[in-house]
Amino acid sequence: MKKRLTILLLILLTGCLCSCSLSDILPTVQFPQRTTETVTPYKEVKPDNLTYSEGYEPVTSTYSYDALPKEGEKLLYNKILDNCYDISPDPTEGRYPMPRIELNGYSLSEAEVRTTSKALTDDHPEIFWLTGTIGFYTDESMTVIQTYSNFSPEEVGTRVSAMRSAANAFYTSVPDGLSAFEREVMVHDFLIDHVEYDKNVDTINLDNNNPDTYTAYGALVNKVSVCEGYVRAFQMLLNGLGVECVGVIGESQNQMHIWNAVKLDGSWYYVDPTWDDQEQTYARHLYCNVNKDYLLEDHTISPLFTSLDADEINGITGEYSASVMNIYIPECTDDSMGYYKQKTPHLRDYDAADVKSGMLTAAQQQEEYFVFYVEEGLDFQTVITDLFVDYPQHFFTYINAVNNSLSDYSVDESNIAYFTHERSRIVAVELHYY
Repeated sequence: MKKRLTILLLILLTGCLCSCSLSDILPTVQFPQRTTETVTPYKEVKPDNLTYSEGYEPVTSTYSYDALPKEGEKLLYNKILDNCYDISPDPTEGRYPMPRIELNGYSLSEAEVRTTSKALTDDHPEIFWLTGTIGFYTDESMTVIQTYSNFSPEEVGTRVSAMRSAANAFYTSVPDGLSAFEREVMVHDFLIDHVEYDKNVDTINLDNNNPDTYTAYGALVNKVSVCEGYVRAFQMLLNGLGVECVGVIGESQNQMHIWNAVKLDGSWYYVDPTWDDQEQTYARHLYCNVNKDYLLEDHTISPLFTSLDADEINGITGEYSASVMNIYIPECTDDSMGYYKQKTPHLRDYDAADVKSGMLTAAQQQEEYFVFYVEEGLDFQTVITDLFVDYPQHFFTYINAVNNSLSDYSVDESNIAYFTHERSRIVAVELHYY
């Protein structure tokens, strides 16, 4: 009896901030019967070596792989990973087949195949050409999988080379000897400076969208992406710099969204590079290394796959599915590596020696904004009132101290605007000079 593959439409994350949307998992359809593999030889597109910085030991994400509970799922994961670099030049219904995978002795369910595919995508942001479609057959003694590429082997090779070149160009700017935090900030700021959020993404008809906008390739080469592109590029570049990083999926502003978690000095922190891509420079790190309590004020984390049943993972019932579940969620309770805690002057008391020194440095460089951090022991709103509103308006005494150290120009104390963000405990002051 001929075996029949069922096509699973494994639609993964395909949307983002302010236009984050996921298509529903579509009903399965029958794959046409066929008795032989593609006759044209597969072409290998795997590069000679992966992209990484020579100054640091690269790491590979395995957190989602490690979370897979069954030996058969891990075996399937590895076989898909090995096969994805071998692509047929002859398309089948617009898709380019990869070698068919047969797992003898393992009977995986549809939900387990979907979970395994999601795990591989989560761990390997550098693999951007896999389609959301997998041919699937199982019985009591085996599982058969057929995977596909969106592009021909020639185009995948060209795109891989272009992405590696873009990554390597960035890596040449990263000096040796940086801490993990410093490397992370360099990647964070590089993406914000070089990637434009795709405001034209269609959240209703996802087929209208360029698939590149959801990938590390789109972010690094085309320099246009939605949240998934930011996240995959962030993860890929940090892994190349030896910093562990994963993606976390959930919701924000009632839209599907994805962001990162990064491991620094043994602790995990949430990072949302998409939300940090702001025009105002002082607001470009509000979600750089925050903890869970901070994040959950305006983000919702999707559940782990272990809390969903098979019908939910397959998209038949429930709110979640393979496309919007997490395989691994790190515990992010620390905020000691928060960007503003690490990088801005601290206001500890109204003497404010650190703030005055920091503002002098900003004024000497004639920076537009000066940002400082209000330490937790102080009541934030009281500090703002005492600095800017009620006598003696301490901040203006700080300006006088700075101006006494400047010679060719001064900070205009009559033209001061300030912005506060209590959750981050920061104050940003807009500086003008005369």
